[in-house]
Amino acid sequence: MQNLTVKDVFRLRKAIASVQSDSFFPHFRRLLRGRLRFDTFLMMRFDGGLPPTLLGTWKRRNTLPPHVLGDYFEGAYRLDPFYQFRAVPPEGGVYRMSDIAPDRFYASEYFQQYFKQTGLRDEVGFLAPLPSGGMANLSFSRLAQGGPYRRRELQCLQHFSPILLELLTTHCAGFQPPDMPEDNQRPTQALDQSILREVNQSLPARLTRREAQIAALVLQGHSNASAAVMMAISRETVKVHRRNLYAKLDISSPGELFTMLRHLL
Repeated sequence: MQNLTVKDVFRLRKAIASVQSDSFFPHFRRLLRGRLRFDTFLMMRFDGGLPPTLLGTWKRRNTLPPHVLGDYFEGAYRLDPFYQFRAVPPEGGVYRMSDIAPDRFYASEYFQQYFKQTGLRDEVGFLAPLPSGGMANLSFSRLAQGGPYRRRELQCLQHFSPILLELLTTHCAGFQPPDMPEDNQRPTQALDQSILREVNQSLPARLTRREAQIAALVLQGHSNASAAVMMAISRETVKVHRRNLYAKLDISSPGELFTMLRHLL
């Protein structure tokens, strides 16, 4: 799996020659397709609080329900572990969703009500910082019947990741993020800021900044312990903030929190 075949070299040359052109995406897909199976293949840019910019998409026929991609770009991206992941080194990396997702992600309402509906079983992604400050993302997924990615496939991706990440970075760096209309401010705010603004303007409750941060982390699928690490505070302090959050919103579970704030996603 770690030696280039003649076909690999041919596909690699095609991908290199087509960087920053419309043909790069299909050539890059064929390059990876020569080594592993996937049912979806998406390339995006993540730029600050802006919605992701879709640079290329391929999916096996009848793979995803029609509404899935629309829901993602309408706001579900804000709870995507790849979109939220920050610990990416300057050279980028290859990540499996199960390795970077919050510890309670698979029990979260986002997973149950959105991701699970996609029918996907396993997802792997490349993340590469861009010179502009954004992030290049390439993700490929398998349906449940395809089974999870095997260790040898992941090892192959890791082995060739330096050149794959360099290609991805060079290609995505050539696309500038779209200008955000002046009257559309919501997507430019972090999720916790949107929660704080929405609740304090439309509900009797007045949340603190910490409580809004806790709300955002709960929606993403973080436990109290994980939220404590993310916020650099004690677990007991997180419990106090979470208890106060639920009391102010008159709710008692993450599911009720998701239902109340789903329109922000």
